[in-house]
Amino acid sequence: MFLSNLDSGAQCLDTVEFTLKKKNQLLGTSSKAKYKQSGFRETTMVTTGLVGQMVRTAIFIHGAGGGGWEWKAWIPEFETAGWICIAPDLVPSPSGIAATRFQDYLDQLIQCRHYETEALIVYIGASMGGLLALKAHESYPANALVLINSVGPKGFASEVVPNYPDVIEWSKGNLQESQEAMPDSDPETVQFAFERWRDESGQVLRELHYGIPVDLPTCRTLVIVGSEDKDVPPTVGTDMAELYGADLIVYEGMSHVGPLLGTRATEVARDTLAWLELSLQEWRP
Repeated sequence: MFLSNLDSGAQCLDTVEFTLKKKNQLLGTSSKAKYKQSGFRETTMVTTGLVGQMVRTAIFIHGAGGGGWEWKAWIPEFETAGWICIAPDLVPSPSGIAATRFQDYLDQLIQCRHYETEALIVYIGASMGGLLALKAHESYPANALVLINSVGPKGFASEVVPNYPDVIEWSKGNLQESQEAMPDSDPETVQFAFERWRDESGQVLRELHYGIPVDLPTCRTLVIVGSEDKDVPPTVGTDMAELYGADLIVYEGMSHVGPLLGTRATEVARDTLAWLELSLQEWRP
């Protein structure tokens, strides 16, 4: 495993080059799980490996106010299954958090994707990261998409924009707020997240609420929904799955961040790997 802080798009490029150099040196093993279907800021983790002779890369995209650290339960599972994993920390614009726009994050993500040209590519996005995955797919198509409690695009968003301040100071929140936002996480994980939330651009959240148009995905898509998501209504995910012709997994009792940071996060990661194994088995480089 390679650990790196990504503070700019240039560092994202360096990280991708590192994985491309390493990917021909390590051999992984494929997942044996069974598929089931129902109804920047701190550390970025990069792992390398192969499944047989097929290079597979997963780009993990975090949500607002988070970072690559959110995927701490997922990265080891994908590493064991032989995937190259890139979890960039999306950072505010050089002009400051208040000046940051959704496009700034998308540009960083596309720069990561631009240099991954030889592999099977999967975008895995949570919350805002799901919408970023859909938009990145328009310019640099992936072989599959995984949308986890994803913010809805235009047509799904409420278009009633709350009065967000220019800078949402999540880094100054208290522990109780994290506990309330993470009811299905253990105390250690709540503390871990509490120490890492970062401030977010109010303008980015305004854009998300107003709605960002996206094209229908042209690849296999999995939508993951937590039934107890209080940030994005579960019906957004189920409706997106229906419109996109996507596979759907609904986890009962799971919160907005539960699929990544809840006590069942490893289970969700393994289910996702199983879905990928089945969905991509026809793909050849």
